[in-house]
Amino acid sequence: MVNRRIGKESSATRQKLLDAAENLMREEGYAQVTSRKLGHYAELKPQIVHYYFRTMDELFEALFRHVTDKYLAALEEVIVQENPLARLFELSCDTSNAVLHIEFLALANHRKSMHGLIAEFGRTLNAIEARVIRETLEAEGIDTPGIAPEELSTIIETVARGMAFAGGFNVDRVSAARKAIIRWLENFGSTYQKISEINRLDVA
Repeated sequence: MVNRRIGKESSATRQKLLDAAENLMREEGYAQVTSRKLGHYAELKPQIVHYYFRTMDELFEALFRHVTDKYLAALEEVIVQENPLARLFELSCDTSNAVLHIEFLALANHRKSMHGLIAEFGRTLNAIEARVIRETLEAEGIDTPGIAPEELSTIIETVARGMAFAGGFNVDRVSAARKAIIRWLENFGSTYQKISEINRLDVA
């Protein structure tokens, strides 16, 4: 099994299987991603799944990289736009991403090989978001003593993920709160300055 022939990573069929696995997980959950069901869903023979992925662990690991690579590419696009903090928050609030996030976390409870991949992605995501926050703070001339950009990134990401998870259950309430946070982030610099001025007046 170790030395048997394996399909190329650049294969269009392999890409089709990963796209199908992503959609299947999104629609029916990770437990439904089996070689038989995936083959049927992708309109391919089930045996072809194991031609490209020796084990289901290998498939899920490739799927995680497939999904997170797309997310990081989208992240790199939004952070060069106007009001990058607001755009970053919007991306993290995407409910379709939240569905996959929950499924991968649940999958990790049963497939320990996923733990390292999820932790690695978390570190990469935090580093990118912290860079955006640091650059935004510097551009606005804002200092946040006692809290690092990496910590702010964790706070923003946690709030966004929570709203993404809850969005399917309390649509109106979560949507209103999401819009309020986005408006605040779009005016982050001026809002922060106003708060700082109020605090200085109170101290005086």
